[in-house]
Amino acid sequence: MMQRKSALVPASVVLVSRRYATYDDAPGLQYHFPRGRYEAQVRAAEGQLVLVYEPRRGGLSPSSVGGGRQAFVAWAVLGPILDDANREDHAYVRYLEYHELAAPVPPSLVGLNAKSLQWAVLRVADDLVESVLRHGMAPLLGANSQTVGLVERAIPFDLSGRVLREVVRQETVRDRAFRYRVIEQAYEGQCAMTGLRLTNGYGRAEVDAAHIVPVAAGGPDMVNNGLALTKTVHWAFDRGLVSVEDDGRILVVERGMPDDLRRLLRPEGRLALPKVAGCAPHPAFLSWHRMQVFKGSAA
Repeated sequence: MMQRKSALVPASVVLVSRRYATYDDAPGLQYHFPRGRYEAQVRAAEGQLVLVYEPRRGGLSPSSVGGGRQAFVAWAVLGPILDDANREDHAYVRYLEYHELAAPVPPSLVGLNAKSLQWAVLRVADDLVESVLRHGMAPLLGANSQTVGLVERAIPFDLSGRVLREVVRQETVRDRAFRYRVIEQAYEGQCAMTGLRLTNGYGRAEVDAAHIVPVAAGGPDMVNNGLALTKTVHWAFDRGLVSVEDDGRILVVERGMPDDLRRLLRPEGRLALPKVAGCAPHPAFLSWHRMQVFKGSAA
């Protein structure tokens, strides 16, 4: 189960994780790696904060040479190493926490050459972690709580000089990064199930950033584990009255779904998926919701 941490030590370690990995990675949940070269580094980082880097290779398929963002995309907290029952020379490490940055950080922005990030696990300079977090959370930072865009993005305190501590400790910072990624960047303020795009008097979107797999159940703060939903549909989703097939088809329980709410769902019967590449819900998270939460039949 994912637990929020109040204090963490940065391990100055980077995990290079392809969007479509050749290993048995699970996005935001676990990292699969060969033992020999990397086990000592991973074991030393257990319980600590690490950075996650997405290379260009493997961004479209496991064999693709392009399509990846070639940027730091998240910070995570590593759990213990687990044996791979099928391959003795490989192992898994679970993410105790996984949080996407509000914006990807290209290596050049923090003084690195992308060619230096070729190994699956590598050590970096101690101050690089803070620099990546500062740039990655920049869209959220501000001197006050002024609303910008579709979500309240500005953090009402200055993080300069204490970025690492505040990003790790403050749920406000982490939650706003998730809301920004899901509501503003991926769904542009539109409810994925109803198609409604409503804003209040301040121009803020009246939708929630809903976790498909909740944080309490180990779900990561990443856009592929999120849906923009109106508050009523969010309520129905969390209670298993609605769910989603891997192909985007909306599932509804046979009984217990209020007719007024049923009529709000998109007439096409499918999600309004993000226009931004790589932001759609991941099948692994949708499958979990159907198996663990949905009260109807997926047949």
